[in-house]
Amino acid sequence: MCIRDRFKTFLMSGIDLKLEDKIYWGRALGGCVLGILTTILGIDRVGSIIPIIIAILVYLISAICLRIFISAESRSMLGRKIYLTGSGTYGALWLLAWILSHNLL
Repeated sequence: MCIRDRFKTFLMSGIDLKLEDKIYWGRALGGCVLGILTTILGIDRVGSIIPIIIAILVYLISAICLRIFISAESRSMLGRKIYLTGSGTYGALWLLAWILSHNLL
């Protein structure tokens, strides 16, 4: 069994994330990716307010998409958590990834 198969088995074995956890980690990953894209696409060169507005808009769009794609039962169960889960992590990791990628690239 190669390393790739072992890693795949490790990822799939016994990991049963709740919907709230999936939202959290998805937003954490999204914040990192958007922070790096902010630097790669050069969005930060026009000023600091434009990247902040874009990050907020991407977050709001992700919340709207979650509301559309998640079943009504899950939405009622999560309540406001659908909007707030991972919001601080998203913002912090976006800012951290933006600063690190700006300094490294």
